[in-house]
Order: sequence, then structure tokens, then C-alpha cells
Amino acid sequence: MPTPTFRAAAGPLFACLLALTFPALAEAKPRSTAADLRVVDPEGRTLADLTQLTGPARIGTDPRADCFGPGTGGSGDEVAVDGTSALGQLANAGGADRRVRRLGITDAFDFGLGICRIGPAVAPSTGYWYLKVNHAASFTGADQTTVRRGDEILWYLVEDFNDPVPDELDLRAPAVAEAGEPFTVEVTAYDDDGDASPAAGVEVTGADAPTDASGRATVTVGARTRTLRASGAAAITSNGVTVCTEALRDCPPGYARTIGGTPRADRIVAGRAAEKIEAGAGR
Repeated sequence: MPTPTFRAAAGPLFACLLALTFPALAEAKPRSTAADLRVVDPEGRTLADLTQLTGPARIGTDPRADCFGPGTGGSGDEVAVDGTSALGQLANAGGADRRVRRLGITDAFDFGLGICRIGPAVAPSTGYWYLKVNHAASFTGADQTTVRRGDEILWYLVEDFNDPVPDELDLRAPAVAEAGEPFTVEVTAYDDDGDASPAAGVEVTGADAPTDASGRATVTVGARTRTLRASGAAAITSNGVTVCTEALRDCPPGYARTIGGTPRADRIVAGRAAEKIEAGAGR
């Protein structure tokens, strides 16, 4: 029976992409915290990959959320999630990405909330939603896992308790590249403890071959923009990096990243065309 979530471009060009994201978010009101959020299903499909503000949230529980066994479904009541938690962030993300809007939450346990469903992905009775913070497993419930500004939050659905948890892949690539010209990307694998190692032998979108022993691969992009991801048979699919083949000022508005707000009056000041802002009730 699963436990309630008790386990959630290299060089200047990549630095440029980072500059488009977190400095702008520093102006969000203190009750909202901006952090990266990624949700991946067992088939390697990415259900969400965005920068999401979080804060206090109210979440409806679901009587059908009984993946922990008979009689463990939710009461159907709405529950309050205080602070800036991983569960609050996930609930807020539904406003920016409809793929994760539907949650299956149970309040059947005295020690915290359990999660059975994120979007279309439902935990079987043999599995659970695995939660990582900054590449390391979280050992507290998602409603008790604090999210801080700039954190990287990952949810992955493990279908069988008996299977080892796959390593998480992390992709680094430039934000801008020359069309048709090869460039280098780097993939790192993080284990359950957050220890890093080069991810050798994994596939990268647009690469001419799998990554080498140092986790590097050569990629060519011909289209105006293309989103790259790294994937492997026994690994959690990486974050996406969208590469633009034009000068940064000419790249499509919002191509690099989506920033999701909350139902409260957040203040999100981005000022860069590479970001798409789903402001919620904010501005």
C-alpha cells in the first residue's frame, strides 16, 4: 500500500535563459513563492513543466482517491494547505496548466494528506507519487514539504513499490543556437539521495547519438524553436529546454518558460518576451 507522498545550456547562453526567469519572480509578494515544477508519468510523458508560484491553497478532497486501499478515499470536504508547500504549488499549477488541474486527494489519514491522482495519471494500489525537491527525495508529506524560491520540484508516478526508483535526468542546453549548426548539451542523472553523475547513453531530442560517458551529446535544431528533452529506459524524463534559432530579441514571445500565478493577487513583474505569464488573479 502506498504511503501519502513520503518519498515530489551550458555557458553564457544558458545563463541568459535563467536570467529570464527567477530575477523577475523575486518581486512576487512574500506569501507567494516561485519555484520550478515538473510532473512526469510512468511512460515518460511530461504533464507539467513550468515555473509556478505557490502559497496557501484550498483543495477539495476526493472520495474516489482510494489508491491507499479500501476505505481510504477522501471525505469530499475542502481542506486548507498553509504556507508554501509542494502540494499547494501543485494545486495552484492547475490554473496555468489544465493537464494537472484534476487532483485526487484524500484526507483519510491523521498525519497528512495523500495524493492518488495528478491529471490523467492515477497511482495504482501497488505504487505511489514520488516527490523530489532539488533532485533529492522528500521524506515528508507533500502538504508538509516546504517550497522555497528557486527550488526544483519533481513529481513522478512509481507504479510498483518493488521497483527501484529511476534516476532523474536534468538537461542543460543553450537558450539560443544557430539554425542547422550543431551545439553541445549536457545531461546529469540524480539518484534518490540527490547525488549527481553524468547520464551516459540517454537519448536527447535532435541529437545525432546518445550521450557519451560525460553525459554530453551534439544536437542540431533547424526549426525556429524546438523543445529538447533527455530520456532513457530506466530514468525519469528530463526537464524541457526550448531552443530558439534566432536572435533572442526575435524569438517568439513566451517561448522559453511559462510562469503560473495563484488565485491571490500576486505581483509578477517579468518584462522579458521569452516568458509566458498565466497570472491567475495577479497582475
